[in-house]
Amino acid sequence: MPSYFASFNPDERAELINTAMGRTPADIVVTNINLVSSTTGEILEDASIIIKGRRIARIGEIADVSKYISSRTIVIDGRKRYAVPGFIDLHIHIESTLLDPIGFSKIALKHGTTTVVADPHEIVNVLGLKGLEIFTKVSRELPLKILYEVPSCVPATDPSYMLETPGNIVSSREVKEALNMDGIIGLGEVMDFISVVNANREVISKIQAASERRMVIDGHAPLLSDEKLDAYIAAGILSDHESTGSREALEKLRRGMYIFIREGSAWRDLKALLPLIRDRDCMLCSFVSDDVNVFDLFTKGHMDRIINLAIEYGVDPVKAIQYATINPALRLHLEDQIGSITPGRLGDIVITERIDHIKPVTTIANGSIIYYEGELKKVIKKAQYPEEALNTVKIGVDPSSLSIPPRIEVREGSVLANVIEVTPGSALTKWRILDVEVSEHKVLPDPSRDIMYITVIDRHKATGSHSSGLIKGLGFKAGAIAQTIAHDTHNLIVAGWSKEDMMVAVERVMRLQGGIVIVDDGKIVSEIELKLAGLMSIKEPDEVFGEYLNMVNTLRTRFQLDFESFFMTLALVSLPVIPDLRITDKGLVDVMKGRLVPLVVEASRR
Repeated sequence: MPSYFASFNPDERAELINTAMGRTPADIVVTNINLVSSTTGEILEDASIIIKGRRIARIGEIADVSKYISSRTIVIDGRKRYAVPGFIDLHIHIESTLLDPIGFSKIALKHGTTTVVADPHEIVNVLGLKGLEIFTKVSRELPLKILYEVPSCVPATDPSYMLETPGNIVSSREVKEALNMDGIIGLGEVMDFISVVNANREVISKIQAASERRMVIDGHAPLLSDEKLDAYIAAGILSDHESTGSREALEKLRRGMYIFIREGSAWRDLKALLPLIRDRDCMLCSFVSDDVNVFDLFTKGHMDRIINLAIEYGVDPVKAIQYATINPALRLHLEDQIGSITPGRLGDIVITERIDHIKPVTTIANGSIIYYEGELKKVIKKAQYPEEALNTVKIGVDPSSLSIPPRIEVREGSVLANVIEVTPGSALTKWRILDVEVSEHKVLPDPSRDIMYITVIDRHKATGSHSSGLIKGLGFKAGAIAQTIAHDTHNLIVAGWSKEDMMVAVERVMRLQGGIVIVDDGKIVSEIELKLAGLMSIKEPDEVFGEYLNMVNTLRTRFQLDFESFFMTLALVSLPVIPDLRITDKGLVDVMKGRLVPLVVEASRR
């Protein structure tokens, strides 16, 4: 448990008591405000909020607020606006924003988020538990409360399955040790559901370690049902953010699972799960962002974006707010600390003009004003990162030697091939067996059907390990794209229409030591440098947003690509724990059976 939650400070509490009784002046007084009560679902009109130090001392309709005010008290006139509790994101991978924790915190706080539960399995896959140490260290002094989970599955699948070349392997012993670090709230999503339902003792040992410490244990159970779902929950895993339909989610709710309703940049499940929250009160439901990109953070917001979308879909505004405040606090067993504007809780308050469309104008976190009328009022310093975290791309082979595409036995004609098909807005892939042309022992891409090459290359151990296949549905019309974001192992993934353009993209990513590079006709047309573990930029958020916006606009205007969250969709193609078909540096993966399958099924009979 993070130290600022675990400790009870009697001096702090005595000061709160004295302030509540009017014996000691407050540090901040908010007056003339409509207070949204997340605990009762009411709106308390013409209320005041009294803050002393980090915490709230008193709330409600106060006849005489002057007794709480001294010459040092900051008084905020609410102007009949609305005060809502600071938002809580129960599940996010900060790395997916392309920002480091410092950059992310600046934007999240601006949009009213004051607490997040972060699973840093992206950086830990690249740097091992050193990555977790780096994150907890740089986050320690931030006004945004980042509660870290120890990644449970690094890599995402049991290494003994040999489905990919991992950058790191985190054992159950290391997980147990990491759970004792300050800033840790629990065990990150247990993705290897195959090992769980097979009662793998290594996985059970990790769950045991978190359970014995009374920590949260988060899950990842896409499409699990019946005996497999029951077995997964029986292991002690009590949450899931992978439900894509209300029937699936309801089955999990009936079994006592917390349902995290995901509305990220690429995977958007809110609309499909609306029956859970619009037609009933779902005490086990909360909103999460999971993976959100820097473009959405800047243009749409963070948890405020999800709340507003729920309101647009017909969810009562106060109820929508509860799914991002008190409900997640209850899941964390931290309702005595966060999730409501009530006495004794941390002073996490968001002031918004309207209740039916959240647009934060002022954010107070831990009793300090972070943003006031849209302006950042607190200095948030940049972090210094070790060199080992900034040099992580090691290919070990000349890109010209890559087998793109792989040589097959058939010389000319056509073959039936296993093809990965992606769908915008879905984390799932479809496994297609399609007829494809062959020339000189190589399968050919097919622009008319949007079938192109896809290759994954080990970038951690310089082994040269790589595999190539075919992917359908990306809608990508430039020559090639390479990136060092490829969940969860984060090897180098490259998609393209020709080996030549794919090689240029790979070579440039190597020189950058991480990033996203787009190539067309042998020339680099856009790039984003991601030096921190090959996943995040260490530049200011505005700069990163500008680079991302330039790349998106280039794809849209020059190459007619309007595939929302294209980069995140590509990044998930290599994650061998979400059905149906994926690709790693070892080959194509049948996710449900946890095995490698060949590219070619058989020679075509046509």
